[in-house]
Amino acid sequence: MEEIEEIRQKKMNELKEKFSGEKKRVLIEVLALSGCSHCPAAAEMAYRVASQYDNIDVAIVNIATPEGNSKARKLGVMSVPAILINGKVAFIGTPQADMIMHDAVRKAM
Repeated sequence: MEEIEEIRQKKMNELKEKFSGEKKRVLIEVLALSGCSHCPAAAEMAYRVASQYDNIDVAIVNIATPEGNSKARKLGVMSVPAILINGKVAFIGTPQADMIMHDAVRKAM
């Protein structure tokens, strides 16, 4: 019986630690280009989704800059908008609904 109680206590402590810690920071990056008609909607969605969490940052990366171009090439991004979550390509284009991006963000936490 003591073993069962010990295992239960260990599991409870693991759960408490898992849920009491700080949430992992998430970075949403929108690879965009000036003049792109779809990029503003992608950026707006990223900011809208991020506003509902306290651990998400948003960055708009202009691929016309050397840094932005280098990032896009390294990731194999050939069109904009592209949305990265924690440095990984999550979407090419703008997701159909905020909930799709919410799901991707929660998986990254």
